Amino acid sequence: MLYIMKKIPLLFLSLLILVSSVFANPAAERFVVYSTTPSNPHPSVPNSPISSGSIAPSPYTDSEKSLTEMLYTTMSLYEYIDKNFLFEKDNEEMLFSLVEGMVNSLDDKYSYFIRPEEAEKHAENSSGTFVGIGIYVTKANPDLKNMDDPETYMAIITSPFPGGPAERAGLRAKDMISHVDGVDISDMNAEEAVSLIRGTPNTPVTLTIVRSGVSFDITLNREEVNTPVASHKMLEDGIGYLNISTFTTSGTELVREHIDQMKEEGLNALIIDLRNNGGGVVDSALSIANMFISSGKLLTIDYTETSTFSEDSTFHATAYTAIDDSIPIVILVNEGTASSSEILTAALKENNRATVVGTKTFGKGIVQSNISFLGGILSLTTAEYLTPNGTSIHEIGIEPDYIVDLEEYNDEELDSYATFLQENGDATKLWREQYPEYSMENINNFASFYSDSNVPRTILQLLMRNDYIYNSEDYNAANAIADPIFDEQLKEAIDIIKEMM
Repeated sequence: MLYIMKKIPLLFLSLLILVSSVFANPAAERFVVYSTTPSNPHPSVPNSPISSGSIAPSPYTDSEKSLTEMLYTTMSLYEYIDKNFLFEKDNEEMLFSLVEGMVNSLDDKYSYFIRPEEAEKHAENSSGTFVGIGIYVTKANPDLKNMDDPETYMAIITSPFPGGPAERAGLRAKDMISHVDGVDISDMNAEEAVSLIRGTPNTPVTLTIVRSGVSFDITLNREEVNTPVASHKMLEDGIGYLNISTFTTSGTELVREHIDQMKEEGLNALIIDLRNNGGGVVDSALSIANMFISSGKLLTIDYTETSTFSEDSTFHATAYTAIDDSIPIVILVNEGTASSSEILTAALKENNRATVVGTKTFGKGIVQSNISFLGGILSLTTAEYLTPNGTSIHEIGIEPDYIVDLEEYNDEELDSYATFLQENGDATKLWREQYPEYSMENINNFASFYSDSNVPRTILQLLMRNDYIYNSEDYNAANAIADPIFDEQLKEAIDIIKEMM
């Protein structure tokens, strides 16, 4: 598995478009719903006198600033506008703008308000089936954009899923999207950007990708895809391979089923692949960590002293393990490993239960809580999580025990790659139709045939390999991903775990 990137490797990526969290969704038991009365959205504040020509001054001193003063001042302004504004006003728009202004003032790119019409699309994105190109993306609040920092106004691919159009074309975690079909998305929120990328099956969409300062266009066909959760495969010598793509409320039992099946097939060692896992439900990550650790601290969630969600919580293993402590474990990670997947990685690594292989993780160590508000959704950063050793990884990430950097490509090679995709988009399909057998000979012959394209041979091999794998009648997600011939990180993980057996 190689990475296409200037100074950074090309990787096996993914399949669905979902505006998501590289940001862990809040733990299920901390999902709180607040409601307001839409027919009477404006709070009444007693004793808020106002004249027709001025806004009443606040009766509070600077040392008494409080929620009451905020409400008093806001209501005074509203009454002044209501009595004196010449034209028709939209009360609902005023209210939504007030809420957005309050959230935006926090200057936190992970906190935002989704209006009711966008909240409905957000709910659709959680259904599990999508038409898109196969990526999870996130995008900072557009009101906080800084043109000197592309991460504040471009959409960022956080967690591609194996097998989709994006993965097959070589897109990867932390690639940034600046335009969709030529449309600048810098002033759009995440939902608006996603709506441009999603669409009808078998229709093209062109993305402008920015990678390590290099910009190129890539055209992909949209497909209907399902959100994968977990899959497994037995490798040589009883080494089990478990891929966890995301953490869901039902994912814990699914992972246990895969482990039980591998045990029946003679499990002697386990490789857990968390590459490109952008997170999900925190509780699921903790429950899965508990399957492998017989004792010890798993996680601490650190709330503010005045939080309405919970007091600080520390989670410990309960000794209800799914496999014996004697079975060695290796975890595969990369820059797409984020949030809940970092919780699982840190829990096993710092309890000396697993060896970590790959590249440094994303570094998302804060938690957002979502509440229903005014018919929309308010997502607010409410807590920081600390690893078992009490360490914060936010914007830092987790350093692997064994760093495996994959092949690097320069600007010229990336430009050749982008040109090849634009001019030879059907090349792999046409080759497969002419040479339908999946073999290294046919893959190598494809790379040789297009050698004058100046695209690195390893990229050509991977593109052809992906086309064979993902269009096979007996396609299996685990078989597609667990391929040490094309995946240097997995190959290294196998070598390491053999020494541990």
